[in-house]
Amino acid sequence: MDEEQLSKSYQFKAHAINLMSSINTAVTNLNQPEVVIALMNKLGETHRKRRVEQLHFDQVKEVLVGILRNDMKLSVDIISSWVKFVTFIYKHIFEVLNDK
Repeated sequence: MDEEQLSKSYQFKAHAINLMSSINTAVTNLNQPEVVIALMNKLGETHRKRRVEQLHFDQVKEVLVGILRNDMKLSVDIISSWVKFVTFIYKHIFEVLNDK
C-alpha cells in the first residue's frame, strides 16, 4: 500500500494501535520480565504464522529510533535505553518467530 492507502486503512490503524499497546504493556511489566518474555513469545508465534520476517521488525525499530532522535529530539542516553529495551523484547519475539 502507498501512504494514502495506509492513512485510510482501518486495518493498518488497528495494527498500529496493537503495536503501541504491546510496547506499553511490555514497558509497564518490565518489573516482571517473565511476563514480558511470555507476551513477546506469543507475539513471535502470531507473526510467524503470518510469515512476518525479522527484517520487518528491524524496519520498525529503525522507524522508532528515527522518531525518538529526529522528531522527539531525545538524548543519546534515552535513545540508548529504548534500543536496549527493543533489543530485549525482540530477542524473545525472534526466539519463536525464527523457530521453524
